Amino acid sequence: MTCYMRHLGWMFSVLDLENDAGNRHRLDRAIKQALELAPDAPCEEVNAYLKALSGEEKFDLIDQLERIFAE
Repeated sequence: MTCYMRHLGWMFSVLDLENDAGNRHRLDRAIKQALELAPDAPCEEVNAYLKALSGEEKFDLIDQLERIFAE
């Protein structure tokens, strides 16, 4: 998880989440769910998916994450 979380400070701000250990785990699970990856997907795989997202796809991901956190 930590291999890509350090690059997502902006996402914590956008989602209005404190960047602490609990929320990093919560965001990790939500990202994997939104990207339809296995819960135990390796860090490198998740990072590759995130890097490949276009600007619009990042906005869509934020929308998905907001819905996941609202559940």
